[in-house]
Amino acid sequence: MGRPKKEKPNRADGTYEVKITIGKTLDGTPIRKSFYSTISKGDAKAKAEAYKINYAVKEITGESPEPSTTTFKAWALRWLETYKKGSVSQHTYNFTYKTPVEKYMIPYFGNAKMINIKPVDIQGYFNSVNNDGEPFSESILKKHKMILNAIFQSAIDNDVCYKNPVKNITFTKYQEKQKRPVYNAKQAEILREYAIEKAAHSIVILLGTGLRRGELCGLRWKDVDFENQCIHVRQAVSQTSGKVTIGKPKTKTSVRSIPISKDLCDYLGSMPRDGEYVIKALDGTEPITPHSFSDWFERFMRDFSAETGLSKLTPHELRHTYGTVLRERGIDIYTIQKVMGHSDISVTASVYVHNDLDVLKRNMGL
Repeated sequence: MGRPKKEKPNRADGTYEVKITIGKTLDGTPIRKSFYSTISKGDAKAKAEAYKINYAVKEITGESPEPSTTTFKAWALRWLETYKKGSVSQHTYNFTYKTPVEKYMIPYFGNAKMINIKPVDIQGYFNSVNNDGEPFSESILKKHKMILNAIFQSAIDNDVCYKNPVKNITFTKYQEKQKRPVYNAKQAEILREYAIEKAAHSIVILLGTGLRRGELCGLRWKDVDFENQCIHVRQAVSQTSGKVTIGKPKTKTSVRSIPISKDLCDYLGSMPRDGEYVIKALDGTEPITPHSFSDWFERFMRDFSAETGLSKLTPHELRHTYGTVLRERGIDIYTIQKVMGHSDISVTASVYVHNDLDVLKRNMGL
């Protein structure tokens, strides 16, 4: 029996070509890859089969022989582990980075290859991502964009992909920023007097410093500078999934010194000091946890509201009250940024710039 007739080359250049599907784009279009041989079509098929085997092995081991094999999921998880974990507080890592990546980004992009994700895909993500059907706020979307930008930029730096598809993305819909309720100077004074009467030390401190909840919980007596009338913010208490952590404040700019009034300085001087922390847990000398403080704060504000008719505020809204009262007094926005510990002046301006017209009118005697 004679040898089977050799199949003719299927390319004009005299070579054999075999195509296989190695994946799909986000819209379902097959991604095809060609393999060539000058010997035979069988040889080209063998190369294709070897590639598929090698590809499967690399997917299992997490190694990447070429950029096109790295998925978004694999790289995003590696980015979290390598670039973010340990570089920020555990609380910030969990809520600012890990949750958006695992809850929203990986479910959307999943096993799409990094090299195949285009700007149109990123835009599609921002057009569709939401919080249980409700649009995210613009600030949340900016955080998602920051994360995606960092993921792709690190991928470029490591030769995982060649272009960053996040750069020119816009937000087509987002939840309009809600103006936080705050007290004016007169209402804040009513609360301060009520808190002094009830020996609610934490309320008096919040009104006079604008501390964040975790910063208040972490405040120690050695952080109170009675001689220079200021409070040094050096640490904060965070609570994630029940685990309490005492560490550095939220950002580098959160480490700051806040000048305080003589009245507050005298008030602090009159408080009992039977431990390291200014505000302690009810059952010991350890600092009160953020969750326990919030529970107590809610009960306190409920009673205050019932007795005075003023609305209840959250600890963070008391922080904004502090900044708003400063602005009402004509304090410039850059000073407010420093004492509030904002990392960006735009954050301060977005909260307090609406008061500018009133401040200008008052300062001009109008």
